[in-house]
Amino acid sequence: MADISLETLFDLLGTTDLPGSEPEREALCRRIGELLDLNGADWVRGKREMLIEQWRCIVAMRTIR
Repeated sequence: MADISLETLFDLLGTTDLPGSEPEREALCRRIGELLDLNGADWVRGKREMLIEQWRCIVAMRTIR
C-alpha cells in the first residue's frame, strides 16, 4: 500500500497541525504508509508523538526536496 491519504495520516497521528509543503506532506504520507504496512496502525498511533517530533525536525532542517 505505502501511500496513504492526508485524512488517514491525520487520523493516525491525531492532528492536522503538521508543517510542510504539499510535496513534503506527500513524502510523509508515503513514509507513514510504509510504517503502517510494516508495523500496523496501533504501532503508528502509539508512536505518534515521536513521529510528529521527528517530522517537525525534518521539515525544519529542510532535508526533503
